[in-house]
Amino acid sequence: MNYIDFMKKNLVNLPYSVGNMVAKIPYGIRPFMGGIYKKRIIEINQFDKYNAAKKKDFIFNKVKYISMYAYDNIPFYNDFYNDCNFRPVDLKSYDDIKEIPVINKLILQDVPLEYRSNYKLKKSLANTGGSSGKPFAFYIEPSSVPHEWAHMHHIWANLAYKQYHLKIMFGGRSDIENVVSYDSIRHQLTVDIYKPFPVIADHLFKACIKYNPVYLHGYPSAIFDLIFWLNENNHPLLSYFKNNIKGMFLGSELPSPIARNNAEQLVQCSSISWYGHTERCILAYEKNKKYSYTPFHTYGFVETICIDNAENLVGTSYYNMVSPLIRYNTEDIVIPNYKENILDCFEISEGRSGEYILDKSNNKIYLTGFIFGRHHKIFDCVKHIQVHQSEPGYATIYFSSKNIYSDDFINSTFDSSNIDIIFSYKFIPEPVKTSAGKVPLMLKNIS
Repeated sequence: MNYIDFMKKNLVNLPYSVGNMVAKIPYGIRPFMGGIYKKRIIEINQFDKYNAAKKKDFIFNKVKYISMYAYDNIPFYNDFYNDCNFRPVDLKSYDDIKEIPVINKLILQDVPLEYRSNYKLKKSLANTGGSSGKPFAFYIEPSSVPHEWAHMHHIWANLAYKQYHLKIMFGGRSDIENVVSYDSIRHQLTVDIYKPFPVIADHLFKACIKYNPVYLHGYPSAIFDLIFWLNENNHPLLSYFKNNIKGMFLGSELPSPIARNNAEQLVQCSSISWYGHTERCILAYEKNKKYSYTPFHTYGFVETICIDNAENLVGTSYYNMVSPLIRYNTEDIVIPNYKENILDCFEISEGRSGEYILDKSNNKIYLTGFIFGRHHKIFDCVKHIQVHQSEPGYATIYFSSKNIYSDDFINSTFDSSNIDIIFSYKFIPEPVKTSAGKVPLMLKNIS
């Protein structure tokens, strides 16, 4: 059992009294992760002080190393690069990175997972639907945990966060017991966002009085809508938020500017948003101003490529040796800002939003949490997932696949638990596209 699986199985349900003490142990001295965590913290701080030449050297060395490693150890990359007449050993400088062939989900989905992975290494399976609903499976290494935490803590520190501070998490998990539960690994109160607001508010208010959390974290649309409901219904939880919440950490969606501003005013705190992927290629955050995302080139190399007059965001993961992603086109469209040929920041032109469907009681079920926040095994079998709803309490899931699977298979691989909606399923050979050729997650009109 690797470190990630061991933590999830044995350490997530420790009582608060124990978890609160563990939260005070510095990450830099924690078993299995301290060395990597400290190294990444040092890299983050040093990189900001580098001039352009040193930054390019840092990036080039990381990208060349992972490219050569993948060519030598991953069958897919060896074949793909040979077919493209590219050899990583020929990379000589930062400017040569653009010669590395670009990949995307469609290319990777067409080959077996084991073919594009080093199965000999310790690993955990992960998958994502992504912002456009394209399911994609890959492996991550245990070392991804301290690497991730070092960068996330740097982001949250902008709102004075310390690792021992307790957060309230609004995510997509479907296995929350009793509406609000304590997660000892992440030191957070995790909320079942699929429950009605009155139920969430009452349970969360009791938990807040007992545990005293000081940050809100999760899907912006879920956080904002709860805050607005609290205000409209004069619920005492809003007073707690006003008096105790120090900030809001907004991930996985591009926050609505109007809703964000109103929520900040109601809670009387600031917020910070970031851009990231389950694939762990790109991480960027609002360093200088809202909606302008500064990438961590210590996390992975971030660049853009122009396709059909649109700038596509492209990332390279430095440290995933089991399922490397090198010059991986996220297919998110951005407005880039370069300084001395290094991407300094970007604004998202087309990306994730707070789309939702309604259950039988007209409660919102956010698609970011429901589709992308759960581990749907069927992601390994289909290429696209799209959602359509014509009336509350009923929804149709469209799977794009060459194969048609039985109802029993769908029910065992698509997690619709804990949601008061009757789902029907349809298989289509190709996804439904907009007039502009885009593949939306939420289908508004079906003929």
